[in-house]
Amino acid sequence: MGTVPRASLVGISRLPLLVVIMRIVFLSLIALLLAACSTSGGVQSYAISPASLSLSADAGVKGKDFTWGGSVLSIKNLPDHTLLEVMAYPLDSKGAPNVGGGAQGRFLADYTGFLEPADFPSGQLLTVTGPMLGYKDGRVGEADYRYPVLQAVQIQRWENTRSQQQPYRKPSVNIGFGFGSGGYSNIGIGIGF
Repeated sequence: MGTVPRASLVGISRLPLLVVIMRIVFLSLIALLLAACSTSGGVQSYAISPASLSLSADAGVKGKDFTWGGSVLSIKNLPDHTLLEVMAYPLDSKGAPNVGGGAQGRFLADYTGFLEPADFPSGQLLTVTGPMLGYKDGRVGEADYRYPVLQAVQIQRWENTRSQQQPYRKPSVNIGFGFGSGGYSNIGIGIGF
């Protein structure tokens, strides 16, 4: 009876270990990709838009925190606070206003203290977070308008870039499996934008 060379036994015994390691790596990559796809960037999406509150004047939202974003229409410094009039737009996954997503009404951001008008020119994109203070009646041209007013606890300014004006496109993830003769198999993962 012939004996099998020792080198062959070493190679055979390592093959199942290599397969187990490849499976662990593959499953870890899948878990990582799924976790990355499920995160929203930390910004909650609110179904209540400034336009809907302007129409309903719902007093039940007073004191509740909101995060809205948009484009500065005007700024007015008063003795102890500053009012920013903002055209609201939906927020993307980073929390920046997506001006390609359609206007969602107007709101006022009430900031305690002074804001430099040069830092908030017309068209400046920003995101405001804070509690709802109530409503303020005003005019847009000749029309009456009820502005929802947020206490601007946090203001994030954004660069006006083209990517923020285009709708956000989520990456696509594709996973492929291949099986061949001789017991070989391949796994491929592709990410496209």
